[in-house]
Amino acid sequence: MAQAKRTEPRGKRTSGGGVRAAPPPAAPIPLCSVPFCPICMAVTAVGEVRPEFVDHLMAAGREFLLALRAVIDTRLEGLEAPVKLERLTIE
Repeated sequence: MAQAKRTEPRGKRTSGGGVRAAPPPAAPIPLCSVPFCPICMAVTAVGEVRPEFVDHLMAAGREFLLALRAVIDTRLEGLEAPVKLERLTIE
């Protein structure tokens, strides 16, 4: 009877006789089909950082938007009522 040949796991062999680890996976698939979409690029970039950094960035963004709202509200309060236009007749 013929003996069954043992098969080794696929992969490139190193000089030490071991099997080399598989290469890291390719870059993640984009979230949308629009090239250079700023929202998708931000989501992809934020997905790779620490949660503390994301929390700090969100708090800073919130404070910035609140400050911008305060500036806009102050600017709107200072506006006077629009001047009524008067019809002129040219003779």
